[in-house]
Amino acid sequence: MAPRVLVADDDAGVRGVLRAMLRRGDYEVVEVEDGRAALDAFERDGADLILSDLQMPRMSGLELLRRIRALDDTTGFIILTGAGTVENAVEALRLQADDYLVKPFNVDEVLFAAERALSYRRLLRENRAHQQHLRERVAEQAAQLKVLLLDALRSLAAAIETRDDYTGGHVERVARYAAATGREMGLSGEDLRALWVGALLHDVGKIGVSDAVLRKAGPLTDEEYAEMKRHPEIGAAIMARSSFLVPGLPAVLHHQEHWDGTGYPAGLRGEEISLQGRIISVVDTYDAIITRRPYRDARTSEEALAELSRCAGTQFDPGVVEAFVRAARNGFPVDPDTPAGSLD
Repeated sequence: MAPRVLVADDDAGVRGVLRAMLRRGDYEVVEVEDGRAALDAFERDGADLILSDLQMPRMSGLELLRRIRALDDTTGFIILTGAGTVENAVEALRLQADDYLVKPFNVDEVLFAAERALSYRRLLRENRAHQQHLRERVAEQAAQLKVLLLDALRSLAAAIETRDDYTGGHVERVARYAAATGREMGLSGEDLRALWVGALLHDVGKIGVSDAVLRKAGPLTDEEYAEMKRHPEIGAAIMARSSFLVPGLPAVLHHQEHWDGTGYPAGLRGEEISLQGRIISVVDTYDAIITRRPYRDARTSEEALAELSRCAGTQFDPGVVEAFVRAARNGFPVDPDTPAGSLD
């Protein structure tokens, strides 16, 4: 397909000469009499190359160049003038004109400038297309890596779950409850995803707790309880080794802290406890209550919500409990801001 060249000049004789020159180079030529008409023609039909006089009625060549560059900087543009000045030439180059030709000009000069401008702009488009392809490939590979990492997280969480005495799906439920509660509290984007990761791995530190303690059906001795209380710090140390997991570290470290300061491992109170930790404390307890355990039957959701409300202000942050109740009433919707929402 022949390149489309738009010629803008208020001198009909000059337009005729340029038309004849360009047709020798197998170009499709469109003529207009001023810059305004050239801009209208470009917006309507486009062009591969524009040859524009510098001084024209209604719109100058430099103003036309400025407007064209704002619309499409891959279109070739050559300034033509019968009274060239250094200032005009500098301004044309600053606006990314491909060439600046002073009248009178010959056929070879015009054709050479036109081919050079078209070749440069063609390379520019190809380079951008290549860069876009690379960006798409990087984004695709990043998405694939993210899927693999999330699959690995879920596998790790499931492995941890098998060591405990919960029924299957505990960590996935906790992650879902946490995300729904976090959204009720205004979390979004990276903050919500960090909460989801922390919720999924909140018990990762139980890797360091012996089966004898973890699976014991009866009350723990003081020594056994001391071993169990180490799991938040063990989990935090594991999370700290991965930049991908670090955002969820507060949930792991603080999920056993209590609003009144009676929790562990640091005895933090109130807002000294991270919001992640305060949310996981509530949702983890809720799932524990409604889940059947070897030493007791599952209780109803209504009973669990009543227990959370009873302990609001002592074990739990009252604001988090209120948000959790709202999320429960909405059915704990899966949120699109979390990996669960975007991948499931």
